[in-house]
Amino acid sequence: MGPQTLSVSDILARRAATGGTDRAVIADDGTCDFDGLEMGAARMAAAFAAMGIGPGDRVGLLLPAGLAFAQAFFALARLGAIACPLNTRLSAAELADILALSGMRLLLHHREYSSTAEALKLTCPDLRRQELGALDLLADTAPPVPAHPCQPTDSVLLVFTSGTTGRAKGVLITHDQMLWASLTMVPTLDMRAGDTHLLPVPLFHVGGLSFLLHCVHLGMVLVIPPRWEAETVLTLIESERVAHFFAVPVMLADLLDAPGFALERLQSVRWVMGGGAPVPIALIRRYADLGIPLLQTMGATETCGPGVVVDAANALRKAGSVGRGFFHTELRLRDESGKATKTGVPGEVQLRGRHIASGYWNDPEATRQSFLPDGWFRTGDIGVMDEEGFVTLVDRARNKIITGGENVYPAEVERCLADLPGVQDVAVIGLGDTRWGEIVVAVIVPHGEPPTLERIKAACEGQLARYKHPRKLVLRATLPRNATGKLLRMQLRDDVDQNGS
Repeated sequence: MGPQTLSVSDILARRAATGGTDRAVIADDGTCDFDGLEMGAARMAAAFAAMGIGPGDRVGLLLPAGLAFAQAFFALARLGAIACPLNTRLSAAELADILALSGMRLLLHHREYSSTAEALKLTCPDLRRQELGALDLLADTAPPVPAHPCQPTDSVLLVFTSGTTGRAKGVLITHDQMLWASLTMVPTLDMRAGDTHLLPVPLFHVGGLSFLLHCVHLGMVLVIPPRWEAETVLTLIESERVAHFFAVPVMLADLLDAPGFALERLQSVRWVMGGGAPVPIALIRRYADLGIPLLQTMGATETCGPGVVVDAANALRKAGSVGRGFFHTELRLRDESGKATKTGVPGEVQLRGRHIASGYWNDPEATRQSFLPDGWFRTGDIGVMDEEGFVTLVDRARNKIITGGENVYPAEVERCLADLPGVQDVAVIGLGDTRWGEIVVAVIVPHGEPPTLERIKAACEGQLARYKHPRKLVLRATLPRNATGKLLRMQLRDDVDQNGS
């Protein structure tokens, strides 16, 4: 028998056994040490088991970030079940697609999202729904259950991300991949046992969950703010002596621009990390002027979070780059024929490591296209590599728009607008924005009276999350297309960027 590989629930159990009274989570809905996190997860696992949840079952989590979310994640891992964290900003229609694709057995939701859960009852009548408070009451009487002996290749997460067609794709992640997402961070980032890490990003993104597990793995305190509000976050950083945190660029800028900002409030911070959208070089310099390295990073749901990062020593010198691979993460660039590109020549960024996901849920064709047989994951991002191995992105091959750290794919918005009265042709593009990184722009060829921006937003309401709604409307007589009718999206984006509306 070979050496044991730790499951997600094993990691928490071992941390509780070695440092049970150490602080673990500080959140709006509760605070606990590692013993408390372990006991809370075991208690919630008993309640799930009483509802018939077992190995391999998918359970949706429609919950705000906090202690209950963390306990639910570890509880499902303890049972060998698969957590399916759901973006709380999605519409009921979007969530219904995910529920149908995943074959979800149960939806656990917070009372804050009761109206969404009720709306889902109409489209998914067979779905079992349980409010968090009711599950807590059930846990009072549910008999305890032993931890399921999970194998390294057993799935623990099913995270849905929009595909290039705008349709959701489920990324399947195993216990071993989550462990290695943590292991690749250990020698890469200056994170130490006993540190306090702030997590202002949602736990429904895999990046949030990978930091959650990493904090448990290393024995760090995790501070989860109830929402992003610059003054609240500054107060938490100051009072809890936060050492490091990850945030999207708009958050990082908000912090420095807050009326109550003062350098002494960040005295405990050794570094911050920015990702989810390109980090402006000017913002990296502002943090450097404060003596705080801002590490730009790039990852994906398919990489369980870690991908490439600029280390602290090079944060300013390599400002604008997304960095080199994490310690246990291989990085390469390939041209369209699959050959290695030379220094300074654009190529697709590809990553390989034991933290790369298994593939897409029930989608062998998409898996074949993105996950190569030899373990490399095709990110679809185009970059150039310098002589030191640092990569700078030059385009997103899949036309993805990143606004405020959230992914938007043009196809899903275009579908929503195509049948709107007054629309003859439509294209959706992203334009650079100093606050949001990019904003969603609808370019419309009108037929008769064109719709207003307000009418366009109204058409998206209830169908798309609000961050996907266009913030700008541009009218054009025609859209640039090639001989086969394919939209020349880059040409359109350049035209709108240069000539506006």
